[in-house]
Amino acid sequence: PAWQTAGGSLGTFAGNTNGTLVTVSATGDTIVYSESTNVLTNASLANCTLNTSTGVISSTDFGGSSTSPTTYSFTLVATDAQNQASSRNFTLTSSFGATGGGQFNV
Repeated sequence: PAWQTAGGSLGTFAGNTNGTLVTVSATGDTIVYSESTNVLTNASLANCTLNTSTGVISSTDFGGSSTSPTTYSFTLVATDAQNQASSRNFTLTSSFGATGGGQFNV
């Protein structure tokens, strides 16, 4: 399989996000996606779900119990119908609170 999604950062999302974060994609016959690390789908780490047939990464509580910005590094594997596999490293980052500066005067 050939990855269509570039390796590296898949983006920054608000901590505790509920819903689809991103979709990864590879070409080939009947691709099955899996994680070779234990970071993305670990409930005490990124706390995400990987749809093995569509490549959709979602969460009901992104980052789980974490309350500080965290970058989660993980490796996904795309396997085709001939049992050929291709790995790629990715990251997802959580953010919490306001970023940047601002002032409000009364």
